[in-house]
Amino acid sequence: MSIQLLGTLMRLLVKERMIYRGDFLLGVIAQLISYAAEYVVLWIFINKFQSLAGWSWPEVALLYSFGLFTYALGASISFLQMQSLEAQVQEGTLDSLLVKPLNPYLYHICRGFNLAYIAHLLISGSVLVWALSVLQLSWTWWSVLYVALAVLGGAMIQAGLMSAIGAAAFVWVRTGFLFQLFFRLKEFISYPLPIFGSLIQIVLTFIIPFAFVNYYPAAYLLGKDSLLMPVWGMWIVPAVGPLVYWLGYVVWMRGVNKYQGAGG
Repeated sequence: MSIQLLGTLMRLLVKERMIYRGDFLLGVIAQLISYAAEYVVLWIFINKFQSLAGWSWPEVALLYSFGLFTYALGASISFLQMQSLEAQVQEGTLDSLLVKPLNPYLYHICRGFNLAYIAHLLISGSVLVWALSVLQLSWTWWSVLYVALAVLGGAMIQAGLMSAIGAAAFVWVRTGFLFQLFFRLKEFISYPLPIFGSLIQIVLTFIIPFAFVNYYPAAYLLGKDSLLMPVWGMWIVPAVGPLVYWLGYVVWMRGVNKYQGAGG
């Protein structure tokens, strides 16, 4: 599948979504209100205790926004696409995807591109810019590059994990419980990792690498000490995203290659 064809598919999907602009706009507003409420609850919580594991409100806002922003980027090309595989396998409609002379993974994620995540990007991006301005960090070309790579890496981690979960539908069919587990674990990275026990920190760093989505990049930018990652190791953080996404893609392709149809 060429880059030009991918771009054409994306443009067609955007045009299709924009046919019902009122519905799209109402959905965006609803999402903005929902996440604004989450920020308010988080602010009230931090304000009550002044800080959380030594993290102030702007620092926690940076952490949360980093996680939400990267989730929106990754989920726009993975969540609905991978969640829908369970029903497609059950109903046998996935077979129509496999007879096309295209890479099935790329075609599947492109045809399900979700423009609605623009609401997540708007509110998280706005708070992210606010937090960075309030914290008055010392910026260099290296730190700007680091942020860009960390954002891309965080999005790829979440998209890769959801791709691996989607691949489970080819074997187990039922994958709803895995997505529930994904979002339960993702809730941990809304807060600084040190508030959790050693076991949780190890799991979120070495087993299911959610901590690389936002905690380690934020800790590096803020100059926070991390028990599980040395300062020099922070530059490894952006490389975790491409690795996780590649593994998710490999798992998905192996799963679809072994898929034998709704009756198999």
